[in-house]
Amino acid sequence: MTLSDDSMLVGRGKLMTELGRNWTAVRFVRPARLAIGPVAEELERRFGGIPREPRPFQNVLDITERLLISGRGDISGLTRFQLKAVPYILWTSQEAWSEDKRLVGDYLAWADLKWPSAPRRLWGHYLLNMNPDSIATQRIAHWLDARANRLTPVIESFSRKWNLFQPEQAIAIMAGSFLEDACLIDEITDLRFERERLLKSACLLSVFKALGQQLCNHLRPSKVPATLKQLIAPLGKSPIHQMQGYGGLGQAAQESLVEGLVIWADRQGGSTIDQTLDLLHTLIGDPRLPGVRPRWDGIAPRVRETVERWLTVRAVNDFFRVIRQSPTDRPDMVEQREQFWRSYQNSFSRAWLITAEDGKAIAQTLLDGSFGTFEKDSNVKKDHLGLMLQIGNYVIFEMNKSGVTLFWPAGDKQMPKIPDFFLPRYSRSRMLNACPLGADAGGERFRMSHTDSWPRKYENIILRRTNISPIRRT
Repeated sequence: MTLSDDSMLVGRGKLMTELGRNWTAVRFVRPARLAIGPVAEELERRFGGIPREPRPFQNVLDITERLLISGRGDISGLTRFQLKAVPYILWTSQEAWSEDKRLVGDYLAWADLKWPSAPRRLWGHYLLNMNPDSIATQRIAHWLDARANRLTPVIESFSRKWNLFQPEQAIAIMAGSFLEDACLIDEITDLRFERERLLKSACLLSVFKALGQQLCNHLRPSKVPATLKQLIAPLGKSPIHQMQGYGGLGQAAQESLVEGLVIWADRQGGSTIDQTLDLLHTLIGDPRLPGVRPRWDGIAPRVRETVERWLTVRAVNDFFRVIRQSPTDRPDMVEQREQFWRSYQNSFSRAWLITAEDGKAIAQTLLDGSFGTFEKDSNVKKDHLGLMLQIGNYVIFEMNKSGVTLFWPAGDKQMPKIPDFFLPRYSRSRMLNACPLGADAGGERFRMSHTDSWPRKYENIILRRTNISPIRRT
């Protein structure tokens, strides 16, 4: 069925008529103030944490800083939008605006006159960037203290609890909370802080610095190593280098925390040392490794020596632990070797575990990368292990299974094929070939087999060459 041409013409005419009529646009009237608005504001005032506000675009921050540089810290030429961006660069700029007394004073004077919500807006910046040595921290602390009644009750209560407007005291209290296993971080994130921002904050660096100082004199047990390891785990290895330190705060925090942890843990002993070593691997790394050693340059030598002593004991412990977790036909031989080498444990100055393929996973779990591996060659089986020890002026390399024991003088310049401690790769074949069989061969480098009465023979060799005797256990 189709429409006639006449019908189509009539329909078109009616449409044109309708479209030609005058019409009035529909108006949607928005109330001047929604009824729920005051309620929301009152709830925010009474219970709210820090205000949610987007970080200014980087180009805004760059323009603002260029204007500050050209004006030598003069804020009079900044727009209101740019002025509100200043807190984002105040503590973190390489220009050290946080130490510019005039800029900080002028900024707070402007905020008093032109920015009614400034106390609430600046409070979050102040907390995240708290550094008791900073002029900006000191000035803003005093300014906020006088305006605490303009903060929300939740924020004011938190501030009073932690004595927040006395920065040095506040940092000390926060540091002490880690020793008492208090939930400081959870309390702060409950105020609507992003956890990642808090973990990377200068405030946390200041807390770490103070915590290290407190640990030096702390005599009681604490869960602090486990607490800190869990806290900084999201930042990965070397977390302090990812935190927002300025003016040397990051380096100072790391040195203080490492020294305090080691001094405290050495007093505690036992499992506390193992927990602290696990934390140090994440925090700063193994001081014996060539690529890591520069990170320890600012650490007190006695502290570094203590950690190396701990790591020596751990390497020996883990050598036998890995052997026990690997298949063996002679468990009695494992017991005999461990008993013998344990009798010299107080005389070890260095120790390093080396493993072939089968032991890598176990060694990684136990030592977190602080071990070497054998290169693949004809003298290496997948289940081979080695323990390199130094007793006095001699290096001793003990091997598992039916392997021999190598002996050579420490620092032997005539044997470039004999590798030093703490390297990632070792050639078992070259090491074996460098040391002829038998201590009676006349040279200083030799290898011995675990034949009958080997403990007595080994003891005589070590005594003759190092003047060190084993400690007899009664």
